Amino acid sequence: MSSVSIILKREKHKPNGECPLFIRLTKNRTSAFISLDIWVKEEMWDEKNKRLKSKFPNSARANSHIASMFSRAQSKMLELSDPAVPVSEVKQSLIAKKSDSFLEYFQSYLDGLDSVEHYNTHRKSVSMLNKLKFFLKGKSLPFGGLTVEFLKTYVKHLQSIGNSNNTIHSNLKVFKMLCNKAVKEGVIEMQNNPFTRYSFKWENVEKVFLTEDEIAAIHNVDIKTRSVMEVHKDMFVFASYTGGIRVSDLLTLRWEDFDGVNLSIFVQKTKSHLSIKVPNVALDIIAKYRRENQSSGYIFPVLDEGLDTAANNVLKQQISSKTALINKNLKIITAKANISKRVTAHTSRHTFGTLALKKGMNIAHVSKLMSHTNLSTTMIYAKIVNKDLDDAMEVFNG
Repeated sequence: MSSVSIILKREKHKPNGECPLFIRLTKNRTSAFISLDIWVKEEMWDEKNKRLKSKFPNSARANSHIASMFSRAQSKMLELSDPAVPVSEVKQSLIAKKSDSFLEYFQSYLDGLDSVEHYNTHRKSVSMLNKLKFFLKGKSLPFGGLTVEFLKTYVKHLQSIGNSNNTIHSNLKVFKMLCNKAVKEGVIEMQNNPFTRYSFKWENVEKVFLTEDEIAAIHNVDIKTRSVMEVHKDMFVFASYTGGIRVSDLLTLRWEDFDGVNLSIFVQKTKSHLSIKVPNVALDIIAKYRRENQSSGYIFPVLDEGLDTAANNVLKQQISSKTALINKNLKIITAKANISKRVTAHTSRHTFGTLALKKGMNIAHVSKLMSHTNLSTTMIYAKIVNKDLDDAMEVFNG
């Protein structure tokens, strides 16, 4: 008699209440367990239907993984139904080592990554894999070749082609994640994971923000009216005063979201809703873009109005390409304003955060307006403001 079932091991719970999910294989009254690499709180698990509830993050993808693994286990149990085959052998056949190629394993990870839900992660990871392939010049890379010495050589290569310290760190972070994943899946042994002996530290980069005088300088740059560059300039100034709205949310703002005083924003990164009162300087900016009696359409005319926003990958691709153009134009605009700082669309967030705190806004309110999920993120701006105040006191030491 044999069976396959999905169980929540409540006895192995973490301090936060999360319990691991396993597939249990039972044959000849002996059981073996295969981890599904999913931790879930009991209230998020539908015991009757053996599914994660919809409130669980990425539940559809996780449930698909559970169903796929369960189906594989059932098939393998039927295939090895001979009573002489122990359940341990069934388990081993299910977790048998995959290809020894790190490149193939990397590609397999990309194939399983939802390129719509995780568009930016997928796009960046594809770039990382292509960069690695270029370095290898057609050579293979077995896991055994992914050594500490190889990583050091690859880091020197990335440095030689102009990659910043943090770009290199991001590449190695993905490599480390894949190696850890391979260990969990039994593809490699822990002692063969080079990241147990090698690390590359993230370099804290000082956040760039603008002063109110610098924002005014950008606002006053003379640019051809109704040009694309003028729209990008206005978007930057608007965001600097209006909650530091992320460029992805700024591009998708519609007149339907504005009641004349407040903007109702769906924050794409945190999947939350936010209401922001628009300050006067920002009201003056968007007034330029509202046609008489206009009540629909994008506030800033950048995205294609006929864009199929239901096709999430199409929307994310256009946001990505438009953001690149905005950043390119901001370089030109800041040069015209005699600002030497490296300014991107994201700089408007840092600018709002520091400006709001300097003007005395409560840090909890700043955190809410910037849709931070953790107050510690907002505290970075408080440290910047405090440093400015400390520097200002140096006038007494002159």
